[in-house]
Amino acid sequence: MKILLVDDIQSNITLLELLLGSQGHATSKAMNGKEALEAARKDPPDLIISDILMPVMDGYTLCRAWMGDAGLAPIPFIFYTATYQSDEDETFALSLGAAAFLRKPMEPEAFLGQVQDVVRRTQAGALKAPEPVPTDEGSFLKLYNERLVQKLDQRSQSLAQQVEELREMEASLRLKSFALDAAANGILILDRQGAIEWANPAFLEITGFEAREILGSKPPFLESPAQDPAFHARIWDAVSGGRVWRGEILSRHKGGASRLFQTAISPLRNEGGGIDHFIGIMQDITEQRRMESELLQAQKMEAIGRLAGGVAHDFNNMLNVILINSEISLETEALPDSARRRILEIKRAAEHSAELTRQLLAFSRKQAAQPRRLDLNQVLGENRKMLNRLIEGDIELTLHPAPDLRAVFIDPSQVNQVLTNLVINSRDALPSGGTISIETANFLVEESSALVFGGLPPGSYVQLTVSDTGCGMDAATLAQIFEPFFTTKAEGKGTGLGLSMVYGIIKQNGGALSVYSNPGLGTSFKIYLPAFDAEDEAPDPSAGASAGGGDETILIAEDEAPMLEVMKLVLEEKGYRVLAASNPLEAALLAARYEGPIHLLITDVVMPAMNGKELQQRILEERQGFKVLFISGYTGDILAKRGLMREETHFLQKPFRIKDLLGKVREVLEST
Repeated sequence: MKILLVDDIQSNITLLELLLGSQGHATSKAMNGKEALEAARKDPPDLIISDILMPVMDGYTLCRAWMGDAGLAPIPFIFYTATYQSDEDETFALSLGAAAFLRKPMEPEAFLGQVQDVVRRTQAGALKAPEPVPTDEGSFLKLYNERLVQKLDQRSQSLAQQVEELREMEASLRLKSFALDAAANGILILDRQGAIEWANPAFLEITGFEAREILGSKPPFLESPAQDPAFHARIWDAVSGGRVWRGEILSRHKGGASRLFQTAISPLRNEGGGIDHFIGIMQDITEQRRMESELLQAQKMEAIGRLAGGVAHDFNNMLNVILINSEISLETEALPDSARRRILEIKRAAEHSAELTRQLLAFSRKQAAQPRRLDLNQVLGENRKMLNRLIEGDIELTLHPAPDLRAVFIDPSQVNQVLTNLVINSRDALPSGGTISIETANFLVEESSALVFGGLPPGSYVQLTVSDTGCGMDAATLAQIFEPFFTTKAEGKGTGLGLSMVYGIIKQNGGALSVYSNPGLGTSFKIYLPAFDAEDEAPDPSAGASAGGGDETILIAEDEAPMLEVMKLVLEEKGYRVLAASNPLEAALLAARYEGPIHLLITDVVMPAMNGKELQQRILEERQGFKVLFISGYTGDILAKRGLMREETHFLQKPFRIKDLLGKVREVLEST
């Protein structure tokens, strides 16, 4: 679907492009209503999403012009606004002909649901006709101006309130009221030369200094090396000129840690109107910015995860053909040794590629894991030799298991993948040697601190920490380490998927991941997994069936021709009668015309014309008594979530080997 996005703020458009692009939509953009009209008349979209408050031509005027254009009026128009949010604003917008009025901010899933609802209603012809739009200019301007006047009144009231608050603050600061000592934000008073005359306890706490260390000197944030001197000069020029400066200042705590402050510095005038003091108010927003960054990162990873899952699906289809054909070739008795070696290499390469797709599926949180109750201390002990083999001789690996460690519920292979990738990451950060430490601990997340730990629900967790004394990372690198294919290693030395996979696994298991690093001071990864107390575990469902043959009739529906051919060959060699169809319609026709019994339907899940579930229902209309085995390059859990099959359905994920196929076929045929 082609969607036209209209907003004068580029960052708003970028977020919508990422969100809608992840759903397969094509987007174009315009920065105001005039641009949008010109673009739409040249290349009409399928849907328009517009802000209201914009220069040149605002959203209301755009919507009126849109609905007055016979070529554009049938195209649904959605408002998405942060400024105009009252019920009266919505009523006016809908009266202009808008299909929906959405208020910012909105959760991505809710936003997409509203967009899809408008599309659905448009296609079904179910959109409610709007109230008649005023056709004469005077009537429209009257309603339009009413909205503007209301906004101006609200803004005036807001500004009046701010002015009053500033006056009260000035009076309070001139008197140096003791009440300021209880303020949560840091507050300080500077003389005309910029030296500190007074600072409240909160300022001393957030900067780490004592009063005797700063009184009479310039504020540390105005001399911080974390930002260039020109930045500090611009601040001083503004306040010296009588203007209020507001912005974010990156400074350092006395202990050395970087902190980010939301700061306002205002000139204080005496009765004669001259500036004799300045007041600074600082709020430490370091944690707030960190949480915002984590939220943005989660949204980016969700979008990229969808792409990774699709890539893995396509790889699995191709790898299945390679694996089965190589296995068939290796069973040839007269195969020359040189050819056998080459085919073995092909098979190994395909298996390694299959491992890569599993990593992609883990990253996209679509891997069908098999979690169980697990003791992380035991896992560390069992894997110590393996981890030691990953590091060099001049690197020391130390383990610090906590006593009485609580259990977790996770797939053991996923824990091994996490440990392997984190240890390799630490090893590569220690080219000159050093120490890698792995420790476990019981950890309690309380409700008051849940947001600090990646938004984890309050409760009991197990903490796994992997630390090193290596080179560390700067802020720019730290912001990208979980992005797929991002790597700081030389070309050919890393895939850039290791930490992305770790991130996916931890999120898949309901955990959180924090990273602490500074250049030259090493790196520490802290993983939090929910503690698991249940003693009873689900039985292992992986009891293998015989990989033998049979004489039953099997109908195969597979739209990948090479895959269909090798499956038919393998099953016929084992004595089965095979009816092969290259698409669902052909399979339904074969089932209708075949006079004998069909014992088993093997069908791909995602195919053109109809999916595997729909094919099963079509054949059930003609005959009963057959069993079904679904196959797909997607994992079973994601197919079940999409409603393409039930979770209890027999399923075999691609790529699979010959023995997997034969064993699953017998298992399904012999099931009750």
